[in-house]
Amino acid sequence: MPGAGDPRLHEPSVPRADVWVFEASASGEALGGRPLAIVELFGDTPRALAVSADGRSVYAAVFHSGNQTTAVHEGVMCYGFVEDGLGGDRPCRVMDGISSPNGLRDGRLPGGRPGTGFNRDGEYQPWTAMIVGFDEGSGEWRDYSGRNFSNGIRFHLPDLDVFTIDAETLENTGSFAHVGTTLFNMAVNPKSGALYVSNTDAQNRVPFEGPGKHGGSTVQGDIARSQISVINPFNGSVNARHLNRHINYQRLKSPARVARASVATPTQLSVSQDGKQLYVAALGSDRVAVYSNAQLEQDRYWDGSGKEFDPYAAANSHIEVPGGPAGLWLAESAGEGAKLYVLTHYDNSIVTLDVETGEELQRLPMFSAEPKAVQAGRFMLYNAMRSSSNGEASCASCHVFGDTDHLAWDLGNPDEGSTRNTNPFPTENMTQLGCDFVGPDEPSCELLDYVNGNGELRRFASNKGPMFTQTLRGIATHGHMHWRGDRVTGYFGTDIDPDGDGNIDTGDPEALNERLSFLNFIVAFEGLLGLDVDLNGERTGRVASLERDMSKFADFALALQMPPNPVRQLDNSHSVSGQLGADFFSGPRRSDGLPRDYRANGPEPDGQTCEGCHGLDPSRGFYGTRGEVAHGGETLILKVPQLRNMYQKVGMFGLPNRPEFLPSHTREHQGDQVRGFGFLHDGATDSLLNFLRGSVFDNGQKPCPRELAGGHFGCEMNEGRVGIPNERVRQGLVDFLYEFDSDLAPIVGQQVTLSRGANGQRRDRLRLLEARAAAPFVSKTLGGSVTECDLVAHGVLDGAPIALAYVPAQESYQPDSRAEPPISSSRLLSRLNEAEGVLTFTCVPPGSGYRIALDRDGDGRYNRDE
Repeated sequence: MPGAGDPRLHEPSVPRADVWVFEASASGEALGGRPLAIVELFGDTPRALAVSADGRSVYAAVFHSGNQTTAVHEGVMCYGFVEDGLGGDRPCRVMDGISSPNGLRDGRLPGGRPGTGFNRDGEYQPWTAMIVGFDEGSGEWRDYSGRNFSNGIRFHLPDLDVFTIDAETLENTGSFAHVGTTLFNMAVNPKSGALYVSNTDAQNRVPFEGPGKHGGSTVQGDIARSQISVINPFNGSVNARHLNRHINYQRLKSPARVARASVATPTQLSVSQDGKQLYVAALGSDRVAVYSNAQLEQDRYWDGSGKEFDPYAAANSHIEVPGGPAGLWLAESAGEGAKLYVLTHYDNSIVTLDVETGEELQRLPMFSAEPKAVQAGRFMLYNAMRSSSNGEASCASCHVFGDTDHLAWDLGNPDEGSTRNTNPFPTENMTQLGCDFVGPDEPSCELLDYVNGNGELRRFASNKGPMFTQTLRGIATHGHMHWRGDRVTGYFGTDIDPDGDGNIDTGDPEALNERLSFLNFIVAFEGLLGLDVDLNGERTGRVASLERDMSKFADFALALQMPPNPVRQLDNSHSVSGQLGADFFSGPRRSDGLPRDYRANGPEPDGQTCEGCHGLDPSRGFYGTRGEVAHGGETLILKVPQLRNMYQKVGMFGLPNRPEFLPSHTREHQGDQVRGFGFLHDGATDSLLNFLRGSVFDNGQKPCPRELAGGHFGCEMNEGRVGIPNERVRQGLVDFLYEFDSDLAPIVGQQVTLSRGANGQRRDRLRLLEARAAAPFVSKTLGGSVTECDLVAHGVLDGAPIALAYVPAQESYQPDSRAEPPISSSRLLSRLNEAEGVLTFTCVPPGSGYRIALDRDGDGRYNRDE
């Protein structure tokens, strides 16, 4: 089927938002059905669908559509800051000399980073990457101060957000740009045909958190603005309506009345039959917002003259719905009045509301297997009323649904001083190898004077440059939080001596306290979200209440887990190329450092394999990191990152040459791309292949090609004894990283439905599910040694409802009544073939099969026996 199969992870300019179209009454006998078409859209991951009023078009919205921001790589930037007196005020030339469209002549950049390069205490700050945004008027990539950095970027971002699909031809017939940054849902006005899109607009072009005094700017309280974007499909216009225009973002701590009129994280939408009103589930505000569509659609309410849209007036129509409203459905019937059914996310209930009065008529809690402690802390992720003084900003503004917004933010705070990095640093001695064995002119030795801003390896500088939003999933076993691990010390204390022996603990990852580190995030509520508290004052009142809520938040966040890797093969094996990379990753050859250890350097190794830094040990919960920090040849000392979500970051291609890296294979302008941020802590590296071209990873086999000689590319290093031996292995490492292990095996979540006459494909898939349910699997989070999944079945057999759990040791299925004996796998298939019946088999997470199939409430009695 065109569009199915190979995800083309290594190719630029590939549309990555797919919509599969099926014939509803005949989805096809093939596994997963057979679509009529796969419509490929130039975005990354669709989320919302809506149908036009005339039924002729389907609209599809990209979830993380971006906002035409990206980062100029630190190795591409000119030295210094504009005002630091170190030459940052002078232009420089990109290493490869290539000029991008609308760039300065001769590959030039206008200078270093904007600002002073000092914090409040006059300390030098690190020379990091820099966020730039695309300027539509000039066609230039510009920094926050308006300078043209186009030569540092080798791609375009068209920022296409919503697409039109012809319902007859099943072809993409149009698109709409600049709708928003994170798009949640859509609805169509049945009368006017207007399309409404709930979304947030990220402000990541603005640097710094905190009060914004020394740095001159801050995003405190102004992170992602809540919007309803109105699209006119007839003339193509897009109008983003900021729902919280009453907020004065210059006032960092807003009065209480502001929050009461605000709407945060607008998710699902519903339009009244007469087309006059729009209902919005405001997940972060504990309310359903109600708006006049005439006001949303007509520009005269938003042009700053005459009668304007007023959030305070609009708030009088909002309906309070405690519990985190996430979904809704408006039911209008003649003579009975309109009712609004709301799905709440915090307490997992269905709430019925009287639309006219706003009265809650009924609240039906649904069953949830989640521990109460996990449910109790969920609101802290979303509830902007609890998180901020203006009622718009919450942790979910960036950590969307506990994951990432796929953007980078510059959230340093130059109004603070530097602190000390006490994280485990087992490879600290390796930072000096270039100086010790080559000399002070060796590039890595020269770089050490600028690491962390002033050359202090164990320093957390006030500024840290762009940082890609990290996921909250899977953080329970990976050490201190943030890219630098800089929550090792904070409000709730320090984790520098977990064993109490009086010495800083630098070598025991098991001792790292993830809970304490997470709790230390409390400062973000004041410094970033803008909550009106004083965390430097007495720990009473609102401060004490926030402390208690942080404990609940930690219970929730540390329970979040990564999903199965969708790139890995279903039998948990690697591709041929990925296996080659896996063998090198865990093999004996060092990828960095010296080929052997030297006693003069102390007892620590003078080189490391890939796994030597990126620990992979599922039995200890390590998936790419053990919580240690390392020097990766950059201007910051960073925590070694986890590697489970690399496949999510594909889609940005285009990177200039950088010193100490082999030539970029994407240095020529790559044209339109679907993503603005890629890999590493700042998202400034476009591909893993370009990262692995670093000179420290190159085997340095001589002779060095003439065009690479002279030290700029570092191809003379390592003398063929250290590093990646050839391009085939380098590509294998890329594929291995895309297929990286996770706490859940790839088979988890896979299903197959069988009935009479099921074809061979479906039977083969069931045999695969049964085999993986018996296959050993190791995960600390799942309890140690388990199997890859628990296999359950639900459906109808011999005319009666039934659920079953697979028992691998007996190759049989246990029904959900103790009165019925186990049924062998072969006999179960025979009965399906003999009788009218249908069963859906599902691989569920290990440890959950008994509950899901046999005993939902855990009282010891099987479901059909109750």
